[in-house]
Amino acid sequence: MNTWKPEDIKMFREKWMLSQKALSELVGVTDNYIYLLEKGVKNPSKTLKLLFNCVSENLQKKKENEK
Repeated sequence: MNTWKPEDIKMFREKWMLSQKALSELVGVTDNYIYLLEKGVKNPSKTLKLLFNCVSENLQKKKENEK
C-alpha cells in the first residue's frame, strides 16, 4: 500500500488532471479535506489510503482499456 504523503496525493491528482473537488468526490471526503491532506495538516487514515489505491488502480485500468 502506498504511504500517500502530501506530495504523493498532489502528484497523483495532477497526473490524472483531477481537481481537489473531483478527487474528494471519488473518495468521499470534502475538497477542503483533500487540501488539508496535500498541505500535510491532516494525515490520511488507513481506509482513505485504501480508497486512494483503489481509485489509482481503476484509473490505470481505464487508461489501459482505452488503448
